[in-house]
Amino acid sequence: MNILLVEDSEDNRQLIDAFLKKTAHRLDMAVDGQQGVNRVKKRRYDLILMDMQMPVMDGYQATRAIRRWELDNALNPTPILALTAHALEGDAEKSIEAGCNEHLTKPIKKKRLLQKVAQYATA
Repeated sequence: MNILLVEDSEDNRQLIDAFLKKTAHRLDMAVDGQQGVNRVKKRRYDLILMDMQMPVMDGYQATRAIRRWELDNALNPTPILALTAHALEGDAEKSIEAGCNEHLTKPIKKKRLLQKVAQYATA
C-alpha cells in the first residue's frame, strides 16, 4: 500500500515510520494539513493517516479539503484514519464528521496500527 502520514511531530513521524519499516508498505510524509492536501492532489494513496492537531491547516480542514477534491474529481474516497491525542467524548464524532473513516488515539501501539493498516489493505 502507498500510505500518506500527515503529522507535524517529528517524533510521531519517526515512530510510525519505524512501525511500518519492515512491511511492504510505502510511506510518504507531510508535516501539515496543507502539505498533505497538496500531496493527495498529485498522487493517489491507498490510506491516509491524519493527525488532527497541526499548524497551517489542521487535520479536520485537510480531511474536508481532500473529500471535496475527491468528490469534485469523481474519485473513490481514500480511507483516512484520524490519529489524535484527543480521546474525549465527541472527539471521534468530530473526526468522522470531517470525513475520516476511523478515529485512533495516540500514542498508538504498533500492533493496533498494523491491524488497521491490514484491515484497509484488504478492503
